[in-house]
Amino acid sequence: MARTLQQLKETIERMIQEQGADAPVAAWIYTKEDVFELDEEGNPIALFPAEIGHVLYEVEEGDYIHELIGECIDGEIRRLKIAAAK
Repeated sequence: MARTLQQLKETIERMIQEQGADAPVAAWIYTKEDVFELDEEGNPIALFPAEIGHVLYEVEEGDYIHELIGECIDGEIRRLKIAAAK
């Protein structure tokens, strides 16, 4: 099951204690409002809570997404080092 907003809040509060309130961050948050299907006319169709939880869990746990973010971070670090060397 996906984390709850309360669990996310607790994680963020812990990170603030460890890293400081002014620590930089990049974040994407998807909630139940982002998980739906569309009918033939483009109208949203709500999913059951268990389905929503499963979808959000899989999104958060997906290795592909974490790999892409890691590649973006590595690429940006390389770009900064190249720019600094000039």
